[in-house]
Amino acid sequence: MQDKGSELVAIRRPGTSISSAGLRQLRSHWPFAIVAVVGAVLIFTNLGSDYLWEDEGDTAALASNILKFGVPKAWDGGAFLDSDHGARLNRDLVMVTHPWIQYYLTAASFLVFGENTFAARIPFAIAGWMSILFVYLFVWRLFGNRLTAFSAAALLVFSVQFLLYAKQCRYCALNMLLVVWLFWTFFKMNSARDCVLFILASVFLFHTHPYGIAPVVALGALSLIYRPFVIQRRWILFATPAIALLTLPWLALSSLSSSGSALNTTAAQSAGEFIERCAQAFIESTSVTPLIGSIILFLIAALSIRWKRKDTINPAPSDSASAEQQVAPRFFETNETALLLSALLTIVFYGLATAITQSSDSLWLAGMRYGSAVLPLAAMVAALAIAKVSRTSVLFSILLLLVFGLTKLAQLTPWVAGNPSGLIHFGKYSVGAHVPAKIVDRFLGTGLMAYVRDLWRENPGTVAKSCKFLRENAKPGDVLIVNYGMEPTYFYTRLPQAMGILKEYPVYQRARELKLPERVFGVDHVRWIVWRSAWETGPGYAINDVLRELTERGGRIVTVMEMEETVWENREDIHFHRFSDGTYLFPRTETFPMSRIARVDW
Repeated sequence: MQDKGSELVAIRRPGTSISSAGLRQLRSHWPFAIVAVVGAVLIFTNLGSDYLWEDEGDTAALASNILKFGVPKAWDGGAFLDSDHGARLNRDLVMVTHPWIQYYLTAASFLVFGENTFAARIPFAIAGWMSILFVYLFVWRLFGNRLTAFSAAALLVFSVQFLLYAKQCRYCALNMLLVVWLFWTFFKMNSARDCVLFILASVFLFHTHPYGIAPVVALGALSLIYRPFVIQRRWILFATPAIALLTLPWLALSSLSSSGSALNTTAAQSAGEFIERCAQAFIESTSVTPLIGSIILFLIAALSIRWKRKDTINPAPSDSASAEQQVAPRFFETNETALLLSALLTIVFYGLATAITQSSDSLWLAGMRYGSAVLPLAAMVAALAIAKVSRTSVLFSILLLLVFGLTKLAQLTPWVAGNPSGLIHFGKYSVGAHVPAKIVDRFLGTGLMAYVRDLWRENPGTVAKSCKFLRENAKPGDVLIVNYGMEPTYFYTRLPQAMGILKEYPVYQRARELKLPERVFGVDHVRWIVWRSAWETGPGYAINDVLRELTERGGRIVTVMEMEETVWENREDIHFHRFSDGTYLFPRTETFPMSRIARVDW
């Protein structure tokens, strides 16, 4: 396939150097430079100000242990850290369920910047910002149209969900960058070098998150049936064994060495339940991307071209050549069709992958976390739709871009605005749409304004408040019980933790064999308790169980601080994200009593 914009066009007057022609070519991309700078400000500003939330804490804590042991161990002598009660671990207490790229990348950042919040997030922020660059360059090279490329990049910068993912110490930003690289290498794959790059992109995507295999399978399948991909087809046949060799052993290792994969995935029990999951996956993808608006624009453009053809074709042409000249151009060029098919099939495969393995409730809670790679693909599709409707009108393109970026009209949200609960029932099955509490938030992109405002504000949640208290009042070596958020709490305080492993945990017997300290299994020498009200029985025990055992051993418990329970510190999903003034764009499903910190005197 031809990359229309891949060559610098050095059309120059006699005596003009190629370098000056190239400089003028670069200057022609100044609108994108503005987008790139704005994106950098939105992503990198105050990157280290807000505390890591629970999942980010998992990445940071395991990365810290990589610096000590070379592998992501859940036990470092101070605290046992595994949110799945040991199900993700092998017999050496090494986390093997989730691929390791995000952990090693974070560990490398810790080596450079030290172990702190900024260091934890900066590699992922860079990946998020580079996604903007890659989207622009890929679309420009493919279509040779700067306005379309600009629109795709700008739509990412307008997306609050994209920005939140980019600022996470988690795999989401890597998914977004790597999927664009995958597409880039696939579309120009006509040599052994390109094939090797495609293999690398595929393997990195998988080892960032296993669902990253979805776009690889989608592109591979499309190359077998779509004629313009005939060149890629030959190289895909070479790439497939290499990709399988570098990915499938990890799945085998994970399944044989731990029960984490089985714990975190559930198969549908009926066809109806699978359809329910697919519907929820569709809701999640269309709630944070402009896919709905893109479909509408494509329909408008198609109808417009059809009407134009009816008006322009002469009812009685003098000959076939003149009739052909009067017919309007094709709706899609080859490269446009190829990108649309590739992007949409990848989005479908991501939806199927999550629907096969996750319940509809899990999908509602996780949002697009597992399929974050869909965001740049949806931006490219939307940019193409804008180009098709606006044609060569720059003003109209900018107007549509602003509608897509600053309102929610291109998302699912306004189309379900009349159903405040968001619940949609069909028989015994149901799915949940995300409907903002305020009417204005259902139609306008107010989340972007709140995000920008928060760039210069701290947004402390329960983890931040409890960690600050412990750093000010606890002594080094004081033993702590935390019923949720163990990882970020340990990352910020380094206080040893008790009651990390119960008898019913799958890792209990192995932990005993490894002779972990007795406090890991009980309340020995506990000095502090941080009790999160939203997770009353999360670790498998209730606060009354802890208090009773401490009292029986002679401990006296005194509550020293109460604090608002924010459930998650600052979730990366826009539907659950808490802004600095304590507000949520989407209604909270439940409120909780105050959480508290208690001191144990012996």
